[in-house]
Amino acid sequence: MSLLPELLLTVLFGAQASFTHPGIILPSKELLGDSELKAIIKRTQKSRDAREVLGFSPRIWEALTETLRAGNDQLTANKYNLVPRVRDLVILGRNLLATKEKAQNYASDEGFEAEVRRLLDICVDKASKPIAPNIDKQTHETEMHIKGNYKKVMITTLQFLNNLMSQNETRKLHVWLHMFGTPAASATPNPAVPTKGSQKSNGKNSQANKPSPGSGVGIVSPGAPSTRHSHKETVAKCNFLSAGFNAKYYKPGFLTEVPRLLQPDEIQPLPMMLQNGVVPLEGTDHAMQAVRCKLMLAQGYGRSLLREILVFLGAWEVDEEDFCFKMMTQVTEAILLNGLIPYAYESFRDEKDIVTPAQSVLLKLLASVYRQPETGRDHGTNSSSCSFGTPTPSVLSESPTSPVTDFGEAFDPPPIIESSIPTFFAAVLRKQVIPPTIRIIKLQGAIREGKAKKETFELSLWDLDRIYEGLYQFFELLMLFSEDEEAKRVLISSDKGIVGDLVVFLRELDKAIPRWVASKSVPQPPSPSPPSPQEKEMGRGGSDKALKVNEAYRVERPFDVYPGAKDEEGSGDESEDADDEEPNDDRGLSEPEEFTWPHIKRYLVMLLSGFSWQNEAVQDLIREKGGLQAVLNQCMIDDDNPYIREHAILCIRNLLENNPENQKVVKALEAVQAIPNEVLDRHGYEHYIDDAGKVQLRKVKGKGVSSK
Repeated sequence: MSLLPELLLTVLFGAQASFTHPGIILPSKELLGDSELKAIIKRTQKSRDAREVLGFSPRIWEALTETLRAGNDQLTANKYNLVPRVRDLVILGRNLLATKEKAQNYASDEGFEAEVRRLLDICVDKASKPIAPNIDKQTHETEMHIKGNYKKVMITTLQFLNNLMSQNETRKLHVWLHMFGTPAASATPNPAVPTKGSQKSNGKNSQANKPSPGSGVGIVSPGAPSTRHSHKETVAKCNFLSAGFNAKYYKPGFLTEVPRLLQPDEIQPLPMMLQNGVVPLEGTDHAMQAVRCKLMLAQGYGRSLLREILVFLGAWEVDEEDFCFKMMTQVTEAILLNGLIPYAYESFRDEKDIVTPAQSVLLKLLASVYRQPETGRDHGTNSSSCSFGTPTPSVLSESPTSPVTDFGEAFDPPPIIESSIPTFFAAVLRKQVIPPTIRIIKLQGAIREGKAKKETFELSLWDLDRIYEGLYQFFELLMLFSEDEEAKRVLISSDKGIVGDLVVFLRELDKAIPRWVASKSVPQPPSPSPPSPQEKEMGRGGSDKALKVNEAYRVERPFDVYPGAKDEEGSGDESEDADDEEPNDDRGLSEPEEFTWPHIKRYLVMLLSGFSWQNEAVQDLIREKGGLQAVLNQCMIDDDNPYIREHAILCIRNLLENNPENQKVVKALEAVQAIPNEVLDRHGYEHYIDDAGKVQLRKVKGKGVSSK
């Protein structure tokens, strides 16, 4: 073990020489040096003693830095054949950082960290360059292979930076400043109270007043008081930790392009870095975690990186059980606890979108935060004490994309829904989301009725998919708010209440978007069919909820007009089989104006039902807005809105309970059109309206009870 440092120094000297003077070392000797370096890497993965004897040596870090600098110079000159050797150097440095603070400080002080950041910038530049068109297959495969190697190095550098930050407040803050900028004390905005100018910041000012190498960076405004730290103590600690900031290769925003180049199983170190820096995990300085959370959102580069990660989660349709989603749920919860969710949502706003993809994913993450149970939150992932490249208690994973993680509680209990959050999102929904969406729906209705031309509908299915995903996530969040008494009170308050807007929305949907019943569209058992053009288009849109427009829904069993009719085996008639069938949506909805907004009517009815329960003021408001008729019209099967009939019946019950005025309105309503019931139609019966405006039932000539 005592000779290991000398062996590594010899190997590094040879590698550096091969970088700076190509050909000076015989190829056989170069291969021998490479194999020795890989053997040392494996040894540092398995042995804590090997990591300490190497990681605690400034000579080793100095040699690593010089060798990596030489390798970076060659990569800049397009010597891409050296990529695997350069990556091995970063893997070795990553492993040595598992020894924590002493090795972490040496890695930074000797400049190895700066060279790693430089390497990451080189890899991003190389991997993001487009491949030339019209090249032959072999050349294309070669180019893809080169890009793949650069991506592998990117992943390893992210793992190195995550290990560099782990349980080291100084390194966390320094990496944070390199990632997002070094704001001057007098110019740092406080994102807890965002100003008009700060919301429009594009991050250009974050590069102003760049410090010279080794200079301290004062950070004052982001500090926040906590139960353990006063504001002055936090500011003093920020200034102390930022002293000695190494500005070599200072280039804020160097991570912004990373989410565009990697896949979900490759990007894991990046959300782990954010969790490491902002989530108040056990063993971290909570006041400093809050400082970094505010610093991230205060700087344009921080908001840009967060936006890119959110868009990444949406574009790849990352599942809620995925590691990255769990990491970002914890980051979102940290933003919430620091009172910055409204600021973050507004910072992702774009005038051309009703709801941007980043805003949609933020809403989904916030709903996930609130949806977590009061107890047993053992699914929260705690990576604060984890290091890449070190063994688990059982088996060592050598995969650069497989993090070694512990699982524990990040927050206990989950956050309370403070009134400011539902107030903010209700206002956004009323002012920014519902009005433009209603205008789209009205135009759809006008086109369907022939009152407007198709050419006037300028939105594509992709545009509608983005709007729909945001709308869907808004209603998911509203449903959670409606289950909390205080949040519910805020939502239905007279001055800022959202009930009237929901009623208007339901009325417009009811008028413009017809219901759809799969059993009416598929008289014969469905057979496999290719996806419709709308399915293909929405598949490119990237929204799992929007895809439900054309997915097969289970048909609800209508009331049976012959409840006693059974077959020989005692089972129900064909209506039971219909309940188990999954009919295909063969409507062929291929035009954007035919978009059906699935599930939205159901959400509206469910919200109105909850808000009106034992609340006379809400009951009256829904009546005054014409909501009784709109809800009654939903008391039928609609496979675009599964089980809406049952929800509508419950809503009518809540609207009529102890409300004579609502009861009077419903009693006075006359039927204007009879909609055939699916079971009656199948058995040869139909509705009709008599002269008194009452609905009657009659036998249709030439039709009888259908049989199997």
